[in-house]
Amino acid sequence: MTSKSDVKKLVETETERLGFTMQLANGRWLITNPENGRTGEIPLQAMGRGLDNYKTKIRSLLHDHPTKPSPMVAATDLATEKANPMPRDTWWTVETLLEGARANGIKPYASGGILHTPGPIEAQSYADMLHAREAEVIAHLTRTTATTKGEPAVPTIGESAHVIRKPRDVAADAEALWGLLREEARKQGDKPLTNGNVPGVQWCGALSDIIKTACPDWDTLHEKDVRQYLNRTEHTRCHRPRVTPPVWWIALKWNNGDLTVTRTAPKPEPQPSAATAPASAAAPPAAAGPALQALISFEKAIQKAEQRTATAERERDEARRERDKFRQDREDARAEVDELRVELDQVRGELNAINAVFARINGSAS
Repeated sequence: MTSKSDVKKLVETETERLGFTMQLANGRWLITNPENGRTGEIPLQAMGRGLDNYKTKIRSLLHDHPTKPSPMVAATDLATEKANPMPRDTWWTVETLLEGARANGIKPYASGGILHTPGPIEAQSYADMLHAREAEVIAHLTRTTATTKGEPAVPTIGESAHVIRKPRDVAADAEALWGLLREEARKQGDKPLTNGNVPGVQWCGALSDIIKTACPDWDTLHEKDVRQYLNRTEHTRCHRPRVTPPVWWIALKWNNGDLTVTRTAPKPEPQPSAATAPASAAAPPAAAGPALQALISFEKAIQKAEQRTATAERERDEARRERDKFRQDREDARAEVDELRVELDQVRGELNAINAVFARINGSAS
């Protein structure tokens, strides 16, 4: 995730070069071209190729809006102007706007309730108009009515027996969440904090609240995967979970150590069929040849190896949990010792002050 300072620097450089004006309004940078009155909004932060997209959007303000009437029409045809009192972006119907956008290379689609408009830079103005009417465009793109006679209607989620979700990139989402936490730690002063020998900073807050606010589309399983990824790659650690709000350790730099995320499907249970022999027949027949006996022995050895592997994995996971608990208890104890040292220094200071007062009293009395 790009910091706010990088976005601000980009906006200042481009607006100064192009002669535009900029101001901060409603948590976004409002860019205005004084020559044609076109405006654009730039968020305070960017992810991925956000800076390149923002630069393209600012430059697109140089050109007039594609639906802006020509000077001749605006000057001679007053009746047309009165008949269209709506803003420029709403002169066209959604169908006409989509046709014009597609004809210019824009390929709009809706995913997860968000409108996406990939296409060439030259057609940026069409993308701006689509996003200005995002709710209407998404509703049009996701209509479930049949477009061809005899074609069945597309079922909605409520009518579908099975919903297939597109897999998300756990590593990318984990890095984005870590970037949010680093930014929050900066706002709190970037107080140094170490996790063992790994340097980092302190952040006080509830991680679930950050995820709920910044990533509302994550389901419970994906949130668990992302948090586990950050924990195992040593990017976050709950330093003091028993205080309110909890104190977290956040790594200074991102380094996933080339960790990959894999999921294995559970092995299906074998289903007996009508032709399957009873369990007692699983033993090798008395007349089994050497090849069959060797195959059966090999299968049993594989089963035993799988059982030993599963047991070793359970023991390894348990050892890791015990190690993490020990580390957390050690860090909590260190923090409590630090607090006690501070209190002890305060008591010593007060005791020295009291002794000094008594010394002055004794000296004056003698």
